[in-house]
Amino acid sequence: MEMNREILKGIFEEDYEVILAENGREAVEYINSNRGKLAAILLDIVMPGVSGFEVLADLSRRSVSGNLPVIMISSEDSDDMVLRAYELGASDYINRPFDSRVVRRRVSNTIRLYAKQRRLTNLLSQQYNERVKNSRMLIDIMAGVMELRNGESGRHVTNIEKLTELLLGCLVRRSDTISLDNEERSTIALASALHDIGKMSIDDAILNKPGRLTPEEFEIMKTHTTIGADMLLELGRHHVGNALMEYAYQIARWHHERWDGKGYPDGLKGDEIPIAAQVVSVADVYDALTSVRVYKDAIPHEEAIKMILDGKCGTFNPLLLDCLLEVQDQIAETLARPADVVAFPTI
Repeated sequence: MEMNREILKGIFEEDYEVILAENGREAVEYINSNRGKLAAILLDIVMPGVSGFEVLADLSRRSVSGNLPVIMISSEDSDDMVLRAYELGASDYINRPFDSRVVRRRVSNTIRLYAKQRRLTNLLSQQYNERVKNSRMLIDIMAGVMELRNGESGRHVTNIEKLTELLLGCLVRRSDTISLDNEERSTIALASALHDIGKMSIDDAILNKPGRLTPEEFEIMKTHTTIGADMLLELGRHHVGNALMEYAYQIARWHHERWDGKGYPDGLKGDEIPIAAQVVSVADVYDALTSVRVYKDAIPHEEAIKMILDGKCGTFNPLLLDCLLEVQDQIAETLARPADVVAFPTI
């Protein structure tokens, strides 16, 4: 109602620039165009066209209400109405008729609370980014040592990480059951750099053999999965609950498992294989196919994709194969490699 809008404007216009919307649709338009400038949203429930609950639900879906306080001011005071408002993400609920001094205080307190929350979030984000930076540096050193030792190009680890990020992003969009936020996806991608850490213990004669391995040599090579996992498990004892180490362990041990149970070392099948290891498995196979080896040329991107989809490199999660197909153009663009890169096999 225009009268209620004017009353609220009078309460706040001394300290704030107040934007008035006559209905829910207009409110959403104002919020979208002024989101970075808003301190708070005061929202009624009963409005022409789009109701306050519909506006609130839209803001919640787009994660607006998580960073910007939405305060419901309504004459609808039943417990069900109030509870629904809070469930949809409202920060506070004020009943009409109201005391202007109380409204002013409650809105101001809520704005200050959200401001403190944003400062704390920024501080935690800075601390997290610093930890990631330090972890990134240590992992880059370890990955560099591994690549030098087994004669890889220096791009394998980087490619695996980029591929992992692309596939995870698609997987989260397409799956109803897999929920990984940005931080978790970044952690998995970072952990993927350690997928072959166990190769540090493999004899050079086997690791850098310019040709196919004998069955006996292949059995030795396969142990890089369990050896690497054991190394990371030991490191993880000093970092209990560290997500990076947990993902790195899963990836190192199980990135050669296959969807049909015919992989190694444990013969895991289907979703018994942790999703982090499943994604890195696809990334690892693609990069191995498209890399130049001492005994073969690189397979073209399109042919490598077709080989994986046709099951010529083992079986993979069908949803992951759909994702590989969806992001194949992004892969080709992201991982464009110089023609003179030479690398040894990823087994």
